[in-house]
Parts: sequence; C-alpha cells; structure tokens
Amino acid sequence: MQRVINGTFTYSERGSTLHVLKAGEMTRIEGGSAESPEDLVEVRNGMELFIDGNESNHEAHLQAQWASLDEKNLRLVAEHEVVLSNRKGDILETEYLVWAEDSNRVWTNRPVTITSDQGVLYGEGLESDGRFENYQIIRPKGEIILEGTEKFN
Repeated sequence: MQRVINGTFTYSERGSTLHVLKAGEMTRIEGGSAESPEDLVEVRNGMELFIDGNESNHEAHLQAQWASLDEKNLRLVAEHEVVLSNRKGDILETEYLVWAEDSNRVWTNRPVTITSDQGVLYGEGLESDGRFENYQIIRPKGEIILEGTEKFN
C-alpha cells in the first residue's frame, strides 16, 4: 500500500503532458499480478484533474472531494461536490461523474446543473466528450436565451 499527501501526478505520453492530477490524499493498494496489475487508487480530501494539458494550459478542469482511479485505463469516478468546466466557461455541477480517457467520454446518471453564457440548465444525467465541449443533457429543463429572440409581455 502507498499513501501520498498533497501530491501532484503528471500523466504523459512521448514527453507531452496529457493530464495532471492533484490529490489531497491518494492511497494505492496494489493487486493482481506482475503481468496484469489491478491497483486500486482512492483519492480523498479533494482532487483536481487538468484534462488535456497541465495546470496552466488545459482543455477541461475537474474537481471533486473524492475519487477512485483506474490508472491503467485512466478512468476516474468522482463523487461529492463535483465540478467540471471547459475552455468556453461552461460549468457542470453534480454529485457523481465518470471521466474515461479510454473512450473519450464523461457521463453521469445523477442530477446536473450546467451554467453557461446562455443560461442555466438542469437535467437528470449527462453524456459528453472527454473535454466537456459537446454534451447532451438527459431529461433537460431550464431556461436559455436564444440569439435573435425577445420576450413579449
């Protein structure tokens, strides 16, 4: 078992930073075999994941109080006070979210609130690409302002 307090982990490929994970407390319990490791990684006391880049230049930013991580497949399950934001400034808030690099997807089946420059939307789930650029809200509700429309009294 390994335990790291206030750690920063950089995931890279061929010298380029893919993602950066900052963890308040990270515990790794090693399992499986040498040929097929099955490590269980748990993050507590807050975490941040900078997606497709480093802390200063990234495509999306994920924060949560708790997470479990499959480092082999870069699949993260985030829970409690989950906030995901993209470069455009759209902000997703929920209590449970799965981010998977292997399939370039983000999803949840829990209630979501999305704040954008067009308004606030609510829903009962979400499917998105890994950068939270193209997303679909499941059972949406809310109010948005469409360009070129006016309210009539």
